[in-house]
Amino acid sequence: MELKDGVLLRGRLSVSSVRPDGTVRDRREGKNVVCTNGFTALAAALVWSGIQDQAGALGVTSATYLAPLWGAVGSGAGTPAESDTALFAELGRQTVGAGASSPATSSVAAEATWIFYFPQPVTTWTVTEAGAFAGGTSAAGSGTLIDHWAFSPSVTVPTSDTALLQISLQFGP
Repeated sequence: MELKDGVLLRGRLSVSSVRPDGTVRDRREGKNVVCTNGFTALAAALVWSGIQDQAGALGVTSATYLAPLWGAVGSGAGTPAESDTALFAELGRQTVGAGASSPATSSVAAEATWIFYFPQPVTTWTVTEAGAFAGGTSAAGSGTLIDHWAFSPSVTVPTSDTALLQISLQFGP
């Protein structure tokens, strides 16, 4: 989505099925849809980050964080839309396991990346969608859906494998 000042926000997700020996069995990567409520959550967290030390003097009594940040995978079908508030059919979710940022240059966007680790599922998963939820809990669909991605063909995660979800948001040119 391009804003009036020319700043662009792009999202990219990947889902991988990882064997016990650490090799990747299957992987999909693609562009996602940043959801309207996700833009709102990102903006509110950015504002809080900038005023936190002066919040009391400004009369702001509620902190706004993305945490706890949850990554979710699902098996639903459909076309993600900016108006989405949940995955189509959530299979599981995990809290963020790692995060990093990279700086912008005049020609390269800054990037924020989060990784979510899913232990071996009880039954084989057929993953066709993924997303990130700000301020959620372990309950499916809880929190604010930041971004949503659906893909085909699916990624199969057998009970012997673990799954990794990587979510990256790029800000810039």
